[in-house]
Amino acid sequence: MLPRAVPSLWRAGLLVLLVISVLSICIDWLLCAERTWAQQPVVPSGVSESQVNALGGSGFRYLSQYANPALRGALYLTPDWPLTGYYPLYPGGLTQVSPTDGVLVGPLRLHPVMGVAEMYTDNVFRTNSNRVSTFLTTLDPGIQAQLPFAGSHTFLIDYRTNIQYYNRTPSNNVQDQTASGKFKFDFPGGLKVDLQAEHKLGHDPRGTAVDTQMLDVNKWTANSIIGQVEYDGARSAVRLNAQSTRWTFLNNNQGIIRDSLNNYGGLTFIRDLTGITSVLTGISAFQQIYDDNKNLDNVRYQINAGATWRPSELISGEVVAGYQYVRYTYAAVNQPPPVLSQFKRVNDSFDNFFFMGNLNWQATSLMNVTLQAYRTVQQTVSVSGSLFPTVTGVNLAATHSLTDSTTATFNLGFEQDQFQNSSGSTNVSDRTDFLKNVAVGLRYRAIKWVGLGFQYIYENRSSNQNQFEYFANTFMVSAQTAF
Repeated sequence: MLPRAVPSLWRAGLLVLLVISVLSICIDWLLCAERTWAQQPVVPSGVSESQVNALGGSGFRYLSQYANPALRGALYLTPDWPLTGYYPLYPGGLTQVSPTDGVLVGPLRLHPVMGVAEMYTDNVFRTNSNRVSTFLTTLDPGIQAQLPFAGSHTFLIDYRTNIQYYNRTPSNNVQDQTASGKFKFDFPGGLKVDLQAEHKLGHDPRGTAVDTQMLDVNKWTANSIIGQVEYDGARSAVRLNAQSTRWTFLNNNQGIIRDSLNNYGGLTFIRDLTGITSVLTGISAFQQIYDDNKNLDNVRYQINAGATWRPSELISGEVVAGYQYVRYTYAAVNQPPPVLSQFKRVNDSFDNFFFMGNLNWQATSLMNVTLQAYRTVQQTVSVSGSLFPTVTGVNLAATHSLTDSTTATFNLGFEQDQFQNSSGSTNVSDRTDFLKNVAVGLRYRAIKWVGLGFQYIYENRSSNQNQFEYFANTFMVSAQTAF
C-alpha cells in the first residue's frame, strides 16, 4: 500500500499538468487560426475513434454500454487514457498490437506505458441513498513486448494494470491486472490465426447489474484461452472464434453463486456483393457450467444474419439481427439454503430476438459521428430472483478535432434493462431499469508520446425497484506516456 501522501502528490502533479495543457492548447489554437477545414488533423495513435463493431469486437460479450467497457469505460470509474483508451475490465478480447514505435532491444520491440489520473465522483457506491463523494487516484503502468518470427508472424506478451486508491472509501480500492501471451500468425493467401492465453484479476464495477452494493466490490479472477481463425479471400471471408474462461469469485460470498466455466464458439461467413455492400451470416453457442448453482447451467444458441454498407469514404454502417435461444441443461431442483435456494427456475428455456448495429459518419474532415443500437440478453446471477436482463439501448458518440493535437469527445447513451425473474413471469413487479449517461471530454497530445485528457460523466439509473436507483457526476483529469 502506498503512503497516504502519494495520492496528494499525484493530485498536485496533475494540477500542474492541467495548467500546462490548458496553456499549450491556447497557444495551439492561436497558431492554428489560419488552418483551413480541408486540413486533416493528426489523431493520436492508439486511440480508436470507432466503436466496437456489430460483429462482436469484444468476443462473446454482447453489445451494451454497461456490459461492454470497451464502449464507455469511464462509466465504471475507469479513465479514458489519452493514448491507449480504456483499460479492458473484462476478458473476451484479443490483445491488440501497440501502434507506437516502441524501443528496440535486440529482436524485441518494447512498448512501455504509464498513466496517472485523478478523479472525483459524488456517488462512489452508486446508491440511491447515503451518497458518498470521494477523490480517487488511478495508476496504469504496463508494457508490451513484440517478437517477430518466421517472417510475418509475431509473439506478443502484454501486461497492464488498473490500480485505484480511494481517498474516503478504501473498501473500493482495487489492483486489477491483465497478463496475456499471444501468437499472431499471418500466412500468405489471406489466412490469419490468433491464439491467446490470458489471466485477469478484476472486479465488478459499481452501478452495473452484477454489483451487489456491498461495502467491498466483488473481486474475481478469469483465466481464458482465446482463438480466432480468419480467412479473407477475393470476395468472401470466414471467421471462427472460440473461447474458454474459468471464473473464480474471491469475496462477498459470490463464489457459491457465480463460479463457473464459460465456453464459446462462433462461425461467421461474409460475402462481398457489390464492392460497397457485404452480407454475413453466423451461428454460435455459449455454454455456462456453474460449480454449485446448477439450476443455471445453460447453453445459449444464436443464429444471425446481417450486412455491411460503405457507399463512400464518409459513411459506413453494419447491422446484425437474429434469434437467441437459451436452454437450461438440467431440470430445475430445490437447491439447498440459504444462498442457492434463492435461485429457482420454472421454465427450461427462453428465446429472444436480438440486433446490434452502428452507423459511422465522417461529417467533416474534423468531425466523426457514430450511432449504435442494440438489443440482446445479458447474463447476471448475483441479484437474487433474477435470471438475466434483456437490454435495449442506443448510443451516440462524436469526436471533433479542434486543432492538430486537440480532440473534443461527446457521448450520449440510453438503455433499458428488463430483468427476467426466476418464476418466468413478466408482470410489472419485475425489475426494470432505465440508464442514461452523458460524457464530454478533451484529449490533448502534447508531443508524440505524451497525452493529457479531461472528461466529465453524468450517469442516471431509474428503476421500479428503488434500491437500484442512483445518479452520479464524475470528473477525470489524466496524463499518460506511451512508447
